[in-house]
Amino acid sequence: MLDLSTLNPPQREAVMTTEGPVLVLAGAGSGKTRVIAHRVAYLLVKGVDPESVLAVTFTNKAAGEMRERVAALAGPPGVDVFVSTFHSFGLWLLQQEHKLAELPKRFAICDAGDQLALVKRCMREVSVDDRKFDAHRVLAAISKAKNAGKKRIAVREAGQGDDYDLVASEVFPRYEKALRAMRAVDFDDLIARPVALLGRDEALQAKYQERFRYLLVDEYQDTNLAQLELLKHVAGDRRNVCAVGDDDQAIYGWRGAEVKNILRFDRHFPGAKEIRLEQNYRSTGHILACANAVIAKNAARKPKALFTESGPGEPVRVVALAEEEDEARFVAEEIARQRAEGRPWSHFAVLFRLNALSRPFEEAFREGSMPYVMHGGPAFFDRSEVRDLLAYLKLCVQPEDDVSLSRIVNVPARGIGDTSLERVHDWAIAQRVHLFEALRRAPEVPELPRGAAEKIAGFVAVIERYQARFAERGNIAEVARGLVAEVDLYTHVRASVQSLEAGARKVDALDGLLRSLEGYAQRNARPNLATWLQRLALDSRDEEDPAQEGGITLMTLHAAKGLEFPVVFLVGAEEDYLPCAGIQGEARDLDEERRLAYVGITRARERLYLTRVATRTKRGKLLPRTPSRFLDDLPAGAHEKVDPEALAAPPQEVAAHTENVMAALRARLGASK
Repeated sequence: MLDLSTLNPPQREAVMTTEGPVLVLAGAGSGKTRVIAHRVAYLLVKGVDPESVLAVTFTNKAAGEMRERVAALAGPPGVDVFVSTFHSFGLWLLQQEHKLAELPKRFAICDAGDQLALVKRCMREVSVDDRKFDAHRVLAAISKAKNAGKKRIAVREAGQGDDYDLVASEVFPRYEKALRAMRAVDFDDLIARPVALLGRDEALQAKYQERFRYLLVDEYQDTNLAQLELLKHVAGDRRNVCAVGDDDQAIYGWRGAEVKNILRFDRHFPGAKEIRLEQNYRSTGHILACANAVIAKNAARKPKALFTESGPGEPVRVVALAEEEDEARFVAEEIARQRAEGRPWSHFAVLFRLNALSRPFEEAFREGSMPYVMHGGPAFFDRSEVRDLLAYLKLCVQPEDDVSLSRIVNVPARGIGDTSLERVHDWAIAQRVHLFEALRRAPEVPELPRGAAEKIAGFVAVIERYQARFAERGNIAEVARGLVAEVDLYTHVRASVQSLEAGARKVDALDGLLRSLEGYAQRNARPNLATWLQRLALDSRDEEDPAQEGGITLMTLHAAKGLEFPVVFLVGAEEDYLPCAGIQGEARDLDEERRLAYVGITRARERLYLTRVATRTKRGKLLPRTPSRFLDDLPAGAHEKVDPEALAAPPQEVAAHTENVMAALRARLGASK
């Protein structure tokens, strides 16, 4: 029998209210994951068919944790619950209905790098210089349009928009046409295309409404308009939707998330019941008081007031320093002092609004030989050698993938230059064939440089040979290693850098990707390269897990959402940084900036420091800084302004502690002899 006695009254209400729409407003640290897992388990205990329950969230990591918790609570029936990310669910639906979606059974998914390369190609087609216009901004405009269900991007009247509107409006149709030609979809299509399918086919809609009778959505405040439409199509008139989220932690508006989805939940799902989870199990009372005071200034929100039964704890410390080097030095010294108290490195996090603020802290930690991990740097799947190998594998599955083909046709260098490729590409457009087909017919292409056709034929032969080998359903990992060896990627990546160490890292990256493929092949009875590539495209979007690291964590406030640390330093608490400056000095979105501050404050469990400086160097000039307006919101009894020197331990105390540590170490070494 499922034990609900460990849940507090609002949590139990959220678990046991199973029929009709329910909005669970789960404040930071209020135990929402426990509620979600218990709710699904409660449905199964009541006799609900596990296959009729759909639970969606935003990352594969979160979906995996939810799946494990449900299985632990509900036993074997919990394994059959459909737990996934939004994009994984959209992919599954498109695979089920690929004919209606006019897609091949095994279609490709363009990852973020492929999308960017495709946008740049389309920009060149309309004679737009991608050095003058940021392709990321153009792609963001296209993504926003697709998530809003638009088929085109309207150009605003003169003086109301900018040149990016015009560029995006020209690139969008070409980008979509290129995807269709490659028989591929991008990440936005994984939501937008199921929405379009269900929206125009009532019978199909009824089919999935009958299959999924109970819907549960985690992190509902992060949904966009397309995801909302998908939920409405699947929920139907039954409206058994349980949305769990916190409008106070809606910090992804810049990438299309709509906080209005949670604020207007009862409009989208009439008759909704609202349940508030306000008891916090993470932070001390003083930390929560500061968080409540900062977020209370937002007018458009669902009122909540976090509380805890664990006591007030230490006051939040507000520290003003002279310059950024002083700020970094203070943080490093304070961490060293608390390390002397016995805290491990992993207890500390330094959070900032912008990555640009990280440099002084990295320098201070390096100078002090303090281990740290900087999150948000170049991701594994953004590494050039990894993308090269992925391009080879994608081409072996999907020869129409012009983006992957253009990337590796001359990697490693095989004498197929830009002139040859440009003439083949122009001929392909004129003949209305894919680039790979044009390469196959290279002897028909006029004015190719001498010897180019023979070199192209050698490349085509390699790809066709491995296309056939992968299609034989043999050991796909072994075939992939054979491909790497035949094109000599190891030698290529070693030669691309000067040091042996850098070359070894690149080889390790290739091996890491191959090991991932081997692991997949071992876990699946009938492994398939196309399926692995699809999964990889989705998994690579997941965020890093700082909990796996052993050093001080440095990360942005956006990256910190969902995490917690015993000791947090929220640095750069100044105007133009937090809140971040927008156009002409105005806050870009003051409500969202305030929510970011709230998220940062509620990451701390035991100790929180808010630091700022009086001056910062910008473009070689020392400029005065204004304290963040959010500091004025902190309640008097919950915070204290601290003199940085007052926190430093007396020299004799530090020396005594050091001697004790060394004595213990000598004793341990002596005992091991």
